[in-house]
Amino acid sequence: MFEVERVTCLSTSPLRVWTAVSDLGGFARWHPFIRLSGVAAEGSAIGYTFTTTFMRKPLTAPATITRLRKPAEIGWKTGLRGLFMLEEAYQIDATSSGAQVRHTTRCWGLVSILAARKMKGRILASMEESDRALERYLRPGSKAARPLSRGDRRVAKRKAH
Repeated sequence: MFEVERVTCLSTSPLRVWTAVSDLGGFARWHPFIRLSGVAAEGSAIGYTFTTTFMRKPLTAPATITRLRKPAEIGWKTGLRGLFMLEEAYQIDATSSGAQVRHTTRCWGLVSILAARKMKGRILASMEESDRALERYLRPGSKAARPLSRGDRRVAKRKAH
């Protein structure tokens, strides 16, 4: 088992960060690799699709919301029991200048033991990229931060599937 963690300080309200990370269908607006679907409720089954450059096809798997503490924490787990499991979470805390976001990914199972060193680096790099994308999305005046039009929602929905 291993865990990778990143902490990012954002100059936006914790509620705004919470809204972005807890809107599962809205992940397509800002996250470069993950598409989620379903309802954010602790214990609920959700859809999880992961796309990356080193895989030819997107990986789709069932996931479960493991943590949900409004408006401060959300997490989910997915994978193949015994072989490879992954839990990703966002914890949001208020600071004097906005919000601190603690983004963690915990992996366990046979694959994570055998390939931990290589996987840690790849996971950390993808977390850095997704955290930068979240920051850009939440930046005031960002085109991405505006609500999607009806046509844009259809395009985002097609990309997520």
